[in-house]
Amino acid sequence: MTHSFFGGVYPATRKDITRRKPMARLAQTPKEIVIPLIMCADGPSTPIVGPGDPVLVGQPIARRGETGAAAHASVSGRVSAIENRPHPWGGLSPAIIIQNDERNEPYDGRLPPLDPRQLTVEQLVERVEASGIVGMGGGVFPTWVKLARSAGKIDTLIVNAAECEPYVTADYRLLLERSEHILRGAQALARCLGCERVVLVTEGDKLSAVEAMERRLRRRGGGRVQILAVRTRYPLGAEKQIIQTVTGREVPPNGSPLDVKCAVFNVATVYAIHDALFQGRPLTHRAVTVTGGAVTRPRNMWVPIGTPLRHLLETCGGLREETDRILTGGPMMGIALQSLDAPVMKDTNSLVCLTGWEHKPDTPPGGCIRCGKCVAACPMHLAPVFIRLALEHQDLKKLARFHLEDCNSCGCCSFICPAQIPLVETVNHASIFLKKGVAEQ
Repeated sequence: MTHSFFGGVYPATRKDITRRKPMARLAQTPKEIVIPLIMCADGPSTPIVGPGDPVLVGQPIARRGETGAAAHASVSGRVSAIENRPHPWGGLSPAIIIQNDERNEPYDGRLPPLDPRQLTVEQLVERVEASGIVGMGGGVFPTWVKLARSAGKIDTLIVNAAECEPYVTADYRLLLERSEHILRGAQALARCLGCERVVLVTEGDKLSAVEAMERRLRRRGGGRVQILAVRTRYPLGAEKQIIQTVTGREVPPNGSPLDVKCAVFNVATVYAIHDALFQGRPLTHRAVTVTGGAVTRPRNMWVPIGTPLRHLLETCGGLREETDRILTGGPMMGIALQSLDAPVMKDTNSLVCLTGWEHKPDTPPGGCIRCGKCVAACPMHLAPVFIRLALEHQDLKKLARFHLEDCNSCGCCSFICPAQIPLVETVNHASIFLKKGVAEQ
């Protein structure tokens, strides 16, 4: 039985561009790999290599200090520098630069595979932390922290393969091509965390992937794993919405999934956990969709983390026409790219190059007509129209009553607004203004 969540929108999916294209490896890896020291939402990591040091594939090159996540070399070669480079999240960030020798020599200090029958929570947390795994669906929070907090406190584990953003098909191809590993990883997590139910959630338009997973379940016995195909609606993939869809439980304001005995892991994260546990591989590669109307040969690719996005685009034949907007992530929540020299990160699931006809034109916003569409579309029960008015009047008391902390920046309000008012940015500005106002009082 599935439930529903409030609000949401139905943008054109545009996934047919890459849906049927298997993941391809790079014919030639880039000459230079850029590993940013800021790889997760927790903060920067600390480098443990320096210029001139040789590195091998899978070798640790940065460790978690008080913040950050471990990072590993995704190619073999030599560290040429540690310097500021363009970051996909914007601006410049310190990064470890590796000159690729194109030999792909593996690191001989790789951790040994663990026995799934004797796997403990402590082993799971330690291995995931050592492997540098973070939330690969956009949260980018250290996964070992979520695992440690969830052990013994949840009854439902949700594997998020909804991938509701338009254009993006990286998780779909991963689910279709690596279903055995994902299933095994999900079952291992369920045993360690002590949950009663495992639900792999995907959207109803991904029937090929659903059939592949069901075949695997019948072949090896699914145990507690259930496949759930849900009607396509954005933002189904958001953590709170997917929990409500699966369980009918609503995460309270300022709450977390643990408050309703749930934990959600992106399907790419579960795949990375499997490889770390049972093959001793740290997180060095990931699936990325390169797509959009401006791309010559859109495709899904399996690429080393740290690959410059410019190299990915060149591998796909470059641009066939002028691009109007380039994003990492989908068009609803993606980040506008400032430089194609920025690298693939652990959370980079796509490079989307849009032409002018593929999105709303950047025209000056009109006046609000109080139609209420933004209120009806907001999955978090917020009222963007009134938040905007309170911000215009700089009314801190009203803003404090609007639960701005619940906004997940999904973009539904901006998408649905007939006046093309950038409401998601308005709510973000209101949140910043409120925090600053409270701090000054």
